[in-house]
Amino acid sequence: MPASSRPRRPERRAKNSLMIRVRTLHRASFGFLLRHPWQLALAVLGIVIGVAVMVAIDLANASAERAFRLSMDTVNGRATHQLVGGPAGVPETVYQTLRVEHGLRSLAPVVTGEAVFAGTAVSLLGVDVFAESGFRDYTAVVGTAGQAERGTGATISTIAALLTRPDAVLLSPSAAENAGLAIGDEFELDVDGNTRTAVVVGFLGSGDDAALQNLIVADIATAQAWLRRSGYLSRIDARLEDEASVDRLRSLLPSGVALLTAESRTQQSTAITSAFMTNLTAMSLLAMLVGMFLIYNSVSFAVVQRRGLIGVLRALGLTEVEAFRLILYEGLVLGLVGSALGLLVGVWLGEQLIALVAQSINDLYFRVTVTDVSAEPMSLARGGLAGLGATLIAAVVPAIEASRYRPSLAIRRSSIEARTGRALPRLLALGVATMLAAGVLLMLSETSLVGGLTALFMLILGIAVCVPIGVALLLKPLALLASALGGATSRMAVEGIAQSLSRTGVAIVALAVAVSATIGVSLMVGSFRLAVSDWVNNTLQSDIYVGVPSGSLSPEAVSALTAVPGIAEYSTSRRAWIEAETGRTRIAALSMVSGSYAGTELVAGDAERVWPAFDRGDGVIVSEPYAYQQDVRMGDEVVLLTNNGERGFAILGVYRSYEANQGTVLISRAAYDLHWSDRGVDSLGLYLAPGADTDAVADELREVGKRYQAIRVARNAALRDVSLQVFDRTFIITNVLYWLAVMVAVIGILGAMLALQLERSRELAILRAVGMTPGQLGGMVTFQSGLIGLLAGLASVPLGLVMAWVLIHVINRRSFGWEMDLTLDASALGTALWLATGAALVAGVIPAIKASASSPAAAMREE
Repeated sequence: MPASSRPRRPERRAKNSLMIRVRTLHRASFGFLLRHPWQLALAVLGIVIGVAVMVAIDLANASAERAFRLSMDTVNGRATHQLVGGPAGVPETVYQTLRVEHGLRSLAPVVTGEAVFAGTAVSLLGVDVFAESGFRDYTAVVGTAGQAERGTGATISTIAALLTRPDAVLLSPSAAENAGLAIGDEFELDVDGNTRTAVVVGFLGSGDDAALQNLIVADIATAQAWLRRSGYLSRIDARLEDEASVDRLRSLLPSGVALLTAESRTQQSTAITSAFMTNLTAMSLLAMLVGMFLIYNSVSFAVVQRRGLIGVLRALGLTEVEAFRLILYEGLVLGLVGSALGLLVGVWLGEQLIALVAQSINDLYFRVTVTDVSAEPMSLARGGLAGLGATLIAAVVPAIEASRYRPSLAIRRSSIEARTGRALPRLLALGVATMLAAGVLLMLSETSLVGGLTALFMLILGIAVCVPIGVALLLKPLALLASALGGATSRMAVEGIAQSLSRTGVAIVALAVAVSATIGVSLMVGSFRLAVSDWVNNTLQSDIYVGVPSGSLSPEAVSALTAVPGIAEYSTSRRAWIEAETGRTRIAALSMVSGSYAGTELVAGDAERVWPAFDRGDGVIVSEPYAYQQDVRMGDEVVLLTNNGERGFAILGVYRSYEANQGTVLISRAAYDLHWSDRGVDSLGLYLAPGADTDAVADELREVGKRYQAIRVARNAALRDVSLQVFDRTFIITNVLYWLAVMVAVIGILGAMLALQLERSRELAILRAVGMTPGQLGGMVTFQSGLIGLLAGLASVPLGLVMAWVLIHVINRRSFGWEMDLTLDASALGTALWLATGAALVAGVIPAIKASASSPAAAMREE
């Protein structure tokens, strides 16, 4: 055989040696984990919950925003721009002039409003069928459901009915099917407080049926009549291909009409929810942070359990780099498995949370209908990468520890705890430096919400890093106290925590961070609720309030209602959006009487000067959130688009408000009527004459109101209750999120106690052998678990107080512009201590049972 064809034995030996080395490392790594399934499950579970919560919130937020955008895009169609006017809308003469005199054909008039159909709020869209071509495909109406599914064109009879019948409407096929309606069927529709009889003359076609389901289309004249908008359009849609067309159209516009891009209007609407959604995301990241401690605990324990094996491998030639890669590779695999499972659980959890998110958005901002949660690739990718990244970060420290093992010391547990003890001063320095950096970031980030949230997480990490050294200092006197009160067994339990601080310290930190979230959020919510309650009680000065659920009161209804016997005075309110190229401004036009002024608490401005100037129309009063978000103050100007173009209004004062929008501008009704051609009234505040019976007047109001509109009559106290119910509903999802974080921490305590029991099995066996009963052993482990929980609870108090302060004075301030005081609640602090101790005791049940049931002889045998 030629020499060149013979196998090279050294190469074969090297190859075989490499394969044996890889198999050995594989058995040392995953073979060990598979032999400890509970430990593997705990490590994976921490990743799963952290990823699931993050993905669920991301999907719920994205689904709610996507549903709103889909609804807006469906109504907007392919319009690139929109012409908008004041609160009354755009005079229809503007459309006629642009189309007839200037020959602009790429325009479509639109009238929009709200209606109630089968108990559900829907959008009413009034269109001109002949001008719709090129804007909305679904308004190419069809006569049958089958034609709707095929997307075929409109029948002449359908168009004729839509144009000639004042009650003709179009529905989506699914909406008609759900209501049991067919072509020609009549149904009742509540519009602007009046019950209208509508008839189905066709189905909407060639569109996304989910977006069309809550849409009713009528001829523009019908919509104008139902919404009492005769002579006015809500907007004019336009399709403009280039900047020259935009400039030409803008040059033709009369004063009081603005040209906006369709996308900017949608963005302005969704922007008001960004702070709400960002705060939910921050809560989900807190669960991920707690999960990181659990992952670190599990991976670190897996390293410590194999310290003897790693020492042997090091002695046989395993390099530091290979040891580091081994542990990091384990973390990578755990991260991949946990993240994949977390994505599946996150999609399911998102489906459960979407209703809560949508409810909060409906209560606070605008109506959105979300039917399901779709697995957005970007949301899943963010969650998966976050879980994988968190796992790798948590595994880095144990991997470094494993790589630095000296073979001679790796077998001794004391070497690990000695290193931990030497690391405590460095951890203290790191924690203090992190907190100082957080303080600097708070000062430099000014109004940035992201900067505030980043600083909050830095504070949490900084304090958390300092917790172990505080525990170490506290355990020394506790050991003496335990010895005096409970004897040697109690002292051993306390010293056991100190002797395994590398294990117990991480568990204490994880539980402390999770429980501190309950303290911080509870104090924030409690302070906020008290502030809102005081604000609502102060704002609602009238005895009775009257309004229309979706719409405004007609002038005839206002005259009749205010003439009811027993009413001494009344105030009126009209809320509207003023739109311009610079953004949207919420405006409230008030006609106030003497009793109304006390309902508006001024935080800037002298009431004796502000209110007379306000009534004269000398300026406006802005809410505290508006002043903060727009960076204005008393003496500055608010520029608003009026019927005669943009006009500046002097800011007379700033008032306290907890409304969930970007702020409101108050203007007197007289000034409002002077600058805008809108005479609508949203609500009446009625002040009763002395001796008048509130219930009798309310009943009479309902009877009078039936002649004009379907009004809603509410007493002062009832509105207070409704306001607080909305508040409580808003924070349900917050409570769900921080309880999930607590659950992660409880799992961490369980893992730490099981790890501690397994690691001390020989020590516990010796105690059994020298006479300690199973009950005494189980009691010692239980006491140890409870003490870990108590220490975590004590550590959570200062962290929770810091978190509450930052949430109130930084996060809420930067998110919404509100200012409130931190109200300390002793019950929240006490509950946190009980929660931490109870959670740790529950988590310690299984380790206590395992410890008491262990066999001394088996545990004392050498492996």
